[in-house]
Amino acid sequence: MRKNTTNYKEVRSRAAAFLVVFSVCASWAQQVNFRLVGIDSVPAVNVKVLNLVSEKTAVSDANGEFSIEAKTDELLVFPSENFEYKRYLIKEGDAAKKQITIVMIPKPIQLDDVVVLRSINPEDLGLVPKGQKRYTVAERRLRQAGINPHAAVGGSGTAGFALSVDGIINSINGRSKMLKKNLVIERTEARLVKFRSMFADDYFTEKLHIRPEMVEGFRYYVIDDPKFIAALKTNVKAKIEFCLVGMAQKYNELNDETE
Repeated sequence: MRKNTTNYKEVRSRAAAFLVVFSVCASWAQQVNFRLVGIDSVPAVNVKVLNLVSEKTAVSDANGEFSIEAKTDELLVFPSENFEYKRYLIKEGDAAKKQITIVMIPKPIQLDDVVVLRSINPEDLGLVPKGQKRYTVAERRLRQAGINPHAAVGGSGTAGFALSVDGIINSINGRSKMLKKNLVIERTEARLVKFRSMFADDYFTEKLHIRPEMVEGFRYYVIDDPKFIAALKTNVKAKIEFCLVGMAQKYNELNDETE
């Protein structure tokens, strides 16, 4: 009877020792293996990992894989510039797994600015048929008033007037004259914008020998000249420059005479 009692106590002692050892081992940090992936299972590379409890860190490699020491209930966080904030709570049994896969969500890319390499117009968007004539604001107003914009400025005779009641009324009350004047101003301003974009101020001062304070005046001096308008329409810079040389000489002579 004493022998059985002794054996029972020995078994209990060994079991208690095993539980102590097991508890201690369970409390030790173990290496846990992870793999980080993004869209379409593409590896999430160079993502930093931080164990908030132990402050241990790791970084995912070219395959999105990393190992880190961690214990159950410890929290891992994944701060990244390229992926949204992620965290993972270590669970019991994670260390026994071959690998744990975590899906990272890419952050949207915010651009400083967008450069459009080609103009987008109503034809490209399918809003109007291709090849349809497009009118400026002043041209549309003339059309609404019953006047042909093409013939209204630089046209011949009465060809600029449409045979409509609106056209006749507007020609009588003076509105037609005002609309034509607006069209002339609009086209002049459009030519000035194009002219300025093609030639900087130093071109006039260095090549045409126009004084800096006279450059803007020269632009207005040539902008309505028929020969210059024809040259500007070609978009050939050499033709425009050839036209400007002669006009600059006359312009400088006029300024010299007035002084």
